[in-house]
Parts: sequence; structure tokens; C-alpha cells
Amino acid sequence: MRAPLILVALAACGNAATAGGDDANGNDPARTCLSPEADRTGTQTLTDALGTATVEAADATPCLRHYTLSSTAPRRDNSPPNGEGVDEVDGWPTLRTGNDMFDAMYALALSETRQASVSYIHDAAFSNNEERACGADTGCFETGKSWTYVWTRDTSYAADLGLAALDPDRARGSLEFKLSTMRGGDTEEIVQDTGTGGSYPVSTDRVVWALGADAVLAQMPEGAARDAFMARAYAAISATLDRDREVVFDTSDGLYRGEQSFLDWREQTYPAFVATDVTPIASSKALSTNILHLRALQVAATLGDKLGKSNTYAAWATQLQSAIRGAFWIEDAGMFATFVASPLDSAPARQFDLLGNSLAVLSGVATDAQATKVLAHYPHMGPGAAPVIFPEQQLTRVYHNRAEWPFVTAYWLRAAAQGKNAAVAARAVKSLMRAAALNMSNMENLEIASGAPWVDDGAYSGPVVDSQRQLWSIGGYLSMVQHTLFGVHATSDGLAIEPFVPRELRASLFATTDSLILNDLPWRGTKTSVVLHLPASESAATGAYVVKSMKLNGAAVTGMITRAQLDDSNRIDVELGDPDDATEGVIETRDVAQWHQVFAPRVPTVGNVARSGTQLVLPLAAGGDDLATVTYSIYRDGTRIANAVPGATTSWTDTTANVAAAACYAVETCFTDSGNCSQRSKASCWWDDNYARITSYDASTLTAIGGTASTDHGRFHYDAWGDAGNSLSTPTISATRTGPYLIQAVYGNGAGGVDTGVACGLKRVDVIDTANNATVATGFLVMPQTGSWDTWAESTFVTANLEAGKTYRVVVAQDGTSRNMSALSSFATYGGTGGAGGEFSRVNISELKLLAR
Repeated sequence: MRAPLILVALAACGNAATAGGDDANGNDPARTCLSPEADRTGTQTLTDALGTATVEAADATPCLRHYTLSSTAPRRDNSPPNGEGVDEVDGWPTLRTGNDMFDAMYALALSETRQASVSYIHDAAFSNNEERACGADTGCFETGKSWTYVWTRDTSYAADLGLAALDPDRARGSLEFKLSTMRGGDTEEIVQDTGTGGSYPVSTDRVVWALGADAVLAQMPEGAARDAFMARAYAAISATLDRDREVVFDTSDGLYRGEQSFLDWREQTYPAFVATDVTPIASSKALSTNILHLRALQVAATLGDKLGKSNTYAAWATQLQSAIRGAFWIEDAGMFATFVASPLDSAPARQFDLLGNSLAVLSGVATDAQATKVLAHYPHMGPGAAPVIFPEQQLTRVYHNRAEWPFVTAYWLRAAAQGKNAAVAARAVKSLMRAAALNMSNMENLEIASGAPWVDDGAYSGPVVDSQRQLWSIGGYLSMVQHTLFGVHATSDGLAIEPFVPRELRASLFATTDSLILNDLPWRGTKTSVVLHLPASESAATGAYVVKSMKLNGAAVTGMITRAQLDDSNRIDVELGDPDDATEGVIETRDVAQWHQVFAPRVPTVGNVARSGTQLVLPLAAGGDDLATVTYSIYRDGTRIANAVPGATTSWTDTTANVAAAACYAVETCFTDSGNCSQRSKASCWWDDNYARITSYDASTLTAIGGTASTDHGRFHYDAWGDAGNSLSTPTISATRTGPYLIQAVYGNGAGGVDTGVACGLKRVDVIDTANNATVATGFLVMPQTGSWDTWAESTFVTANLEAGKTYRVVVAQDGTSRNMSALSSFATYGGTGGAGGEFSRVNISELKLLAR
């Protein structure tokens, strides 16, 4: 029989204050020391197939504890060492749940937050790895033990998850470090860090910065500093959104182009053919990146209203939300697809990612019915939560593939709470606690089947890269405690207290306590302790507790708590009760021992489409799986027109094709037992007999401004071309058909490799009606880095609607909008092309093509 639970309130831990402001026991007299009376026996260990984590808790002072951590589980580089100490620190929150391990892991997250708090950063790609100051008067957060720099994506997600709540000034300084003016200009934009194919606009998720800024503004007290940051944030977000609207927004479907957010290692999450050719990534539209644009638009609209700025961001957001829901939802899967591949294959890929689906639920892109399905259908596997992609890719190393990432689990947990799926939420909570405890740190990622930080699997071992105290993983743990379990949601208007505690956790983690207490959480110059009073039941019941009543400093309160209602020090008591309808929520699991349940088939290929009378014939080849275990699905122009085609099929005839029209085919294979489907093949198109629908213009036929005629690298082109004011113009074009045309360049860009850099080629295209000199279409060609000037590739497309019988001219040029990330002054210290040597926008163009759709 457990002891009766008594809530102990120590308003001042001791009697006499020291000269430094602390009392005789070393505590700040103003801090809150609420703690439940609980039998903590047995809460000091966590046992897993990998080993046992142990924590020893000792009172360093009456209010603060010292924890000693150890683990018998294998740890990356045997770090941290066993016996690592973690101290609770005055001025920071403390957690008291009656579970020493749970409380210690929160203290660990706070300790790692402090370790990540720096004044200087360095990275080998910048300033010759020399230290540089960051955050002006605030300092900044470095990204991890192995990542000693500030990155836009990591910082923004981490701030949104929890770091802004603890240190809004440092979070602000970190975010401000990722703003930059153009070289020679004064308008700031958000930095897209070095990345795939030379970064922007292959990668376009820099708008995630708006999430971090919104979280910081919700924490900053009213005053001049907040006003200044709000104005700066609005200016930077709006400048970024306005350029993205021109460069990467597709008016035909209302979506933004660009790589998946965070899933930025090509062959990990895209078809294998993009490993050396990343143009398909630049052409694709990703779920997560589009939702980040949605959130950035919403933040910009809200800030614009507060600042009295007239804008169209709210209307754009409404339109985008509808476009995302329509383009990515796959009804029979019950989830949102990770990406739409290209203009030649516009159906959503049957690939799914946890971050994108979590953000879909949290942003309202998912309807309530869709959110319920997403939470029920996204699969869990192994001892942890859910993998960041599903299905997994065969013959691919562990990193994003076959991996759990704690920061994404934290967003999944938020989605589960919003969708009231207690089963998914409970598993996510335990997963985050388990990962931190066994590794004695908040790791970057873990292998999904074992939960280990490293698994030997020959050529596919991994995670390939990992790091202790990864910033967004720290933020994820803080989010789990502060945002989800205790439900403290800070907004610009006040605090909403909406705890989500699955009842199953009462039996597994909190069986010996009648309350959960979070002491001294800061908000706008105040400290608030939140006490969750649990009902008496000890059963492993289903569902989650609901709020029955709430008191602020002893007085009943409902709804949003404003700053004016708060004292310097506050106590919120929340009475939780059993729900009237204890719906647990469905959770799907996959058996990691059954590899068809976990992996996708390998990518098939489609040969050249050929005509057979009035029909079109597609040569098919599976990617290497047992043909008896797979079937084909065949897509034409973004619509699935055949399903369950036997895997042994080597040639498929489209009996419904119109051979007088263009047609583009893509194919996927699916396992018949699990339903998991492959990435789709590269599109293979029918451009009429003898490619009659393609008109090509060799560079020698183009009129050039800038550059020097050259035949280096195996093709005629204009060398050193692409600087400001440079252009290439076609001779007069006579349209032979009325309808859409795709404009594409054959180019070379040896400014850097396909995996990093800032010198992606970006050029404006204008299609001009020669009869009246009017521009009838405009857009941007993206020409990613290829690693060598001897490598020739095909650019993205620009679409133009032309009329038969009319004549046109196509002009490709460098203008003020078509500038890549090398144009930002923040890259003046970068060591690669487009860095210290100045802005670099040159490409070699050997051919322009017009493809009549």
C-alpha cells in the first residue's frame, strides 16, 4: 500500500538570505519548491533490451537536486561517461513527478540547454573554422556537440519546440544570426544554409525561421525590444515570402517547389536516380516545406496586422492550405504523401514522413477526420516511437532512413495530443524518455528497429552521423514536458493551459503520485508553477485525463491567462479527471522482423515509350525484388491508370493513350503482402514520332549578352556567362501548336558538388510575343550544382501557353530576383564558391528546349 500523498509547498527554502540573494541553504528565496509526497522506489532505473539506465537523485539543497547518471546500453563513442552529474540550477525550472528518472531527464535537457548556450561558434566551411561571435549581446545556441554552428532549420525547430520558452533572448540572437542582407543591399532575408545542389532554390525550407520567431515573440515581454524584433521579423519573413512567391511558387497548382524539410540527404528519401542529378528535387513539391510556407504566411499576416501593414499573406495562406490538402492526401493510405515528384509526374508519391504528417495535423491542413486517420495509420516499429520516413529504403544506410529522430517524435506527440490519440502520445513520451536515459543525452537520431545510436549492418550501418545534445532533440524533450504533458502554450495574447496526460502513463510512470509539478516555468518576466492533480485511479485505463477545473493563485480561472493576471511568482492548479468517453486512439505497429512490413520495393524503371499503331508501349523492369512478390502501378500525367499489374510483366500497353498528344509515364512497384510501395521511376515521356514535340536551340543559335563563346567541356556554350545583366535570346519561334509548352535548358554548373554549396544556378525566363513585345510568360530555371563543369544536365521547367501561328522569343537572363544564396552577405566568410570570392551566379548553357505538352 502506498503512502498518502501530501503536496509540500516550500515558499522559501530556508530562513536567512545570503548577501548574494540566496538563503543560507543556497537557494533563491523567491523560487518555488512544490513537490508531491511520493514513494519513488523503483523509479531510478529504466531497463531495455539494450541495457539499463540508472539515476541516483540526491538533494543538493532543499529545493534542488543533483542527479548521477549511468547506463549499461552502448553509447555513441562511449559518451557521456558513466557517473555524469546533472545539477538542477537556481533560476531554472524543476520537475517533480514522483519518478526520479523522468525528473532527471528533464533536468538533463535543461543542463544540455545550458551547454549549448555559447557566445562563439565555428564551422570548417566558414572563416577557416575560426571562432566567431554570435548573438551580439545575447549569445546563441550551437546545434550540437558535433555541430558547433548555428543552422536555420535546427535553430528554428528547437526554438519552436522549447528553447524560446527558457531563454527567449538567446533564441532571438540565434535566429537573428540567420538573417542577412543581400551583398550591396539593406533588405534582410532568411538564410537557406548550404545544401543540396547549391542550396536555394533546390532547398526552400528557410521559412521555418518564422516558427522560431513566432515562439520567441510569444515569450518576449511587451516593450521596445519586442517591438524591434517584431518589426525585423516581419520585414525578413515578408521579403523571403515575396521572393519565394516569384521564384518557387507554382501558379498551376498553388504549391511551392523545393526539397523536403530536414530530410535533405538525397538517396535517403528520394529515388536513387537523384543521387547525382538533383534537378528533380528542385522540381518537386514537399509536404513539410509547403506547410512551413503556410505557417510563415500565417505568422506574416498576424505580424502585419499588429504593425499596421497591409498585405495579402492571409489570403495566400487560405489558398495554400486548400492546395496542400488537395495535392498530398492519399485516402486509401490515410496519410499525406511526402512529396509530389515533378510536372511530368504530378501524382503524390506513396512515400510518407512523420514530420510532414505531424505538421499537417498541427497546422489544420488535416481535417479532424484526416488527423484521426493519420494518427491511426502512420506505423510505429521497434522499441521507440515512429520512424521519420515510411516505408524504409532498401540497401540504404541508416540516417533518415531506418531512424527515429527525437525532435520529430516531439512534433508527433504534439499532433497526438491535438488529435486526442492517447495511445500514440503515451508511446511518444516513453520513447523520448527512453532515448535520453539510455544514451545519457538527447541524441540526434537512433536506429528504429533497436533504438540504438549505432547498428552494424555492413555497408548499411548507421546512423551515419549522430551527435550528443542535439539542439532540436533537447527542444523536443522540453516540448514533451512543458508543451504537451503540462500543456503550457504561450501565445502573443497569453498562456493557455491545456495538459494532455494519457492515463496509461499513470500506471507506467506516475503510479505513486497524486500530482505532477513543474516549478518556475518562465514567461514574460514571471515564474509560474503548474500543479496537475491526478484522479485517484491507478488502473491502466485508456484515453487521457481532461481538465475539470483550474485555479490561478487560488482563484478559479478559465480560458487564456493574460500577463496582467500574473504576479511575479504564480501557481496554477489544474484538477484533472477521467474523460466521459475514454477513447484511447488507434496505433499501428509493424513487425521489424517481417521486412516487407518495413521496407519498400526497389525503384523500377521505364524504358523509352514507343508507339504501336494507335497505342503506346512501356518497357518495364522491376528494381531487383522477387517478381512474384510485387505488382506494378502505372501513372500517366499524374493519374494512376493501372494497378496490380503482375511483377513479371516486361512490357505494358496503354490502350487508352492518344498518340497525337504528349504523355508522360511513371511506375511504382508494391509488395503484395504489405502494400508498401516503392519510390516511382523517373518519368518517361512520349513526345510524338521522332520527338516532333521537342524543338531545340543550340547555344550557337542564341544571341548572347555577356560571356565568351567556347567549346570547352565538350559542348558549345558561352563561358563565364550569368552575371548581372547577362542574357541569352532565342531566334524568333513560330508556335506550331496551341497549348502549354515546357522550356528547359541543358546546362553545366561546376561551382560545387551536388550535396552542398550556395551557387545553384537560377535564371529568369521571359517569353515575349514578338508582335507586340508583350511578355506572355515568365518563370525561373533552376540549374543545381553538378560537381563538374564537364557534366551536363537538364534544368527545371518554365511553363508558357503559346498560340499556334504566333511568333515568340525566349530570353534567359540574370536579374535582381534570380540570385542564389551566394548573394547574401552572410556567406562572405564561406570557403566554397560564392563565398569569400564574391557572389557567383554563372552557368554554362549549351541548349534551350521547348517541349509541347
